[in-house]
Amino acid sequence: MNKPLVYLTGAGPGDPELLTLKAKRVIGEADVIVYDSLISTDLLKYARKDCEIIYAGKRSSNHTLPQYSINELLAKKAKENKIVVRLKGGDPFLYGRGGEEAEKLHEEGIDFEIIPGISSSFAVPAYAGIPLTHRDYSSTVAIVTGHEGEHKEETTINWDNIAGASTIVVLMGYKNITNIINEIIKAGKDENTPAAVIQEGTTARQKVAVGTLKTIEKEMRSEGLKSPLIFIVGEVVRLRQRIKWFEKRPLYGVKALITRSTGKASSLAANLKKYGAETIELPLIEIIQKSKNIDENAILKSIEDISRYDFLIFTSANAVEGYFERIFSRGKDLRILNNCKIISVGAATSAELRKYGIIADIFPSSSEIFSQDGIIKELDMLYGVTNIKGKNFLFPQALNINSTLPEYIISSGGVLNNIPVYETVLPPESIENTANLFKGFNAANPSVNLITFTSYSTVENFVKCIESAQEGLLGILQRTNADVRCGIRFAAIGRKTAEYAFRFGIKSDIISKDVNIDSLTEEIVDFYKEHEVL
Repeated sequence: MNKPLVYLTGAGPGDPELLTLKAKRVIGEADVIVYDSLISTDLLKYARKDCEIIYAGKRSSNHTLPQYSINELLAKKAKENKIVVRLKGGDPFLYGRGGEEAEKLHEEGIDFEIIPGISSSFAVPAYAGIPLTHRDYSSTVAIVTGHEGEHKEETTINWDNIAGASTIVVLMGYKNITNIINEIIKAGKDENTPAAVIQEGTTARQKVAVGTLKTIEKEMRSEGLKSPLIFIVGEVVRLRQRIKWFEKRPLYGVKALITRSTGKASSLAANLKKYGAETIELPLIEIIQKSKNIDENAILKSIEDISRYDFLIFTSANAVEGYFERIFSRGKDLRILNNCKIISVGAATSAELRKYGIIADIFPSSSEIFSQDGIIKELDMLYGVTNIKGKNFLFPQALNINSTLPEYIISSGGVLNNIPVYETVLPPESIENTANLFKGFNAANPSVNLITFTSYSTVENFVKCIESAQEGLLGILQRTNADVRCGIRFAAIGRKTAEYAFRFGIKSDIISKDVNIDSLTEEIVDFYKEHEVL
């Protein structure tokens, strides 16, 4: 049996966590991904780095590629013996033109597979607290398009039949909503029947207007709702007032940009999602364990001389991984560290050490528990300046790192050997990704409303990308208050990161007390309990 070469794949309604496991798997296997505008681009992070990603557009009448061109493109790429994923919003077979694409592939003799997706027709109402069926209110549901094919000379929708359903769901109906309402009333539905319009459901931009068939268009216009939206008619709309849940989460409406390292899942993104935020992950740091700028001979010499060191300092998980891998590559194991006291900065660093069966000897317990300042206080308390004098410290770290720890050790009379074991660089695609994210950025349409920084490097590289992305954008972000920088707020992990951001003119609205992800999460949640999303 031949393996399918094209996967017509439903991406779900907008919330990236509603992607199916099978869809996630094939995205990771794809050589080519052709995607629509209504999918969350966050899903593309599951693609291979060498995957060819093609934007097909397809929002209302604004199509980057017309449907016939998409059909031809899928066939062409498949004939190149590539695995192709056609990623479509919602479900490919419910107003997704998946049937047309499948027909073309069949005609071309190309193997394909359909991967259903969670449809917006029921997911969006669920996020608005509107069940489509309920034993007391609705036993029948009609799902109808508000935007028929352009080639049709007259409608094929039988509104008399549609109006007989207890609940009516209209997709893609923004442009024709006046006519749709008139047709439903004309077909016999009482004009006082409850109705709702939901914009960009399941996302941080979800907005809901509620009224009746008679008033809903006025309510929609006054709330400023735009496409894409879903229109619902039926008694079930009354239940929203009692069972709406999505808007009640503390970070509802927050669209957070998470700056992070390439290839590493963000625990901050996972945390914020739990509280209702929508997140976009922007990799701004690429970790290179071995590069031409790293002196491998110096690393290997430090391993050979490890017995002379009194302290081994780690301030990142990457340093742990990089140094230990060099130890193993020399045919040695971690028993060679038996004379060293291990100093660890950060929860992630300590977690990485535990993977190798090592518990740090020094792990600060002050309010600066995860900072280098905390280590300095701990060393001072445990040993004092007198006892540090003459001690040998080995510090595997990133190339060109900013650090207060070496200065303290040297000024206390300690002997320090800084050994770069990895390099952090700006990923080549980051500038383009940042430009795409902030394309068309303005006060009425900010792409994000919260930007997070978890290290000096994320600050520095973000500024580099922003300067290249759009002229004048950095100037907007450097304004003092969020209400004059298009509603964008900044969150920094710890005082030091906030101070570093301020060097670039960026004022942090949220600063975590401790230098760890849980503390930053808690501070963000507490902030939005007291402040509205702008």
